[in-house]
Amino acid sequence: MRLLCLVITIGLATSEEFRIKTAELSASPPGTRIIGGNPTVIERHPYTVQILVGSQLTCGGSLITRRHVLSAAHCFVREDGTVASPRNFRVRAGATYLSTGEGTTIAMSTIIVHERYNIVPRDADVAVALLAGAVPQSARAGPAPIAPPGVALPQNASVVHVGWGRTNANIPESSDVLREVTIFKVERSVCAARYRQLEVLTGEPFPVTTNMICAGVLDVGGKDACQGDSGGPLMFNGVLVGITSWGYGCAQPYFPGVSARVSAYTEWINRTVSVFCDVTVTFI
Repeated sequence: MRLLCLVITIGLATSEEFRIKTAELSASPPGTRIIGGNPTVIERHPYTVQILVGSQLTCGGSLITRRHVLSAAHCFVREDGTVASPRNFRVRAGATYLSTGEGTTIAMSTIIVHERYNIVPRDADVAVALLAGAVPQSARAGPAPIAPPGVALPQNASVVHVGWGRTNANIPESSDVLREVTIFKVERSVCAARYRQLEVLTGEPFPVTTNMICAGVLDVGGKDACQGDSGGPLMFNGVLVGITSWGYGCAQPYFPGVSARVSAYTEWINRTVSVFCDVTVTFI
């Protein structure tokens, strides 16, 4: 049963659980996935959550309300195209570390994958997870504002990946501590041209659509998101602008990392949150 929820309700305490905030993008000077980054604390990025299967990190995500997590569709879709049961997943908010058990852990109630998502060509790699309860608001846990519909990042904008993913692409271990790395927007035309070259070399499709953001340290490399960071936030001046999605390897000089562009899906995100406020799902 679906219960319609009006996220624009004002004056009700419970409405705060479901209200999404948007924020305009303001220009920032260039700053200097997570490889090449630095340890940080959850108070700097209180919207960042761990998505767990059992006790194992499987993806990152971002609180967009106290009951909803924005993440990547590929975190929840099996190779046969079916969506995994939300009963397989838990979300931990308010934690700097993976191993200490700190923060608040809440079960997922339902998973809503964007209807246009396909494993290939990786477009619409967006999903919203409804939590079984509200995350307590604190300095360590709270929603991030998301980009308004259709807005574009400034050229060469400095953006920040946050997550617990690998710090070395060749070592299959997540970071125990939350990490952040600052990289730069790469123009889509440049990014798409490079991935077209990869298509020729490999015979596999790597389309870079207008619904994606490319970012890295072009022709230098060494900084990126990596396995375990998928679904986590890409931030610009405190605004959630991207969802870590895919790339060729990690921190490659020639091939930037690719994120789903949040502003391409803001309206879908708002519609989804407004409908999926409380859901009872029966599994067979």
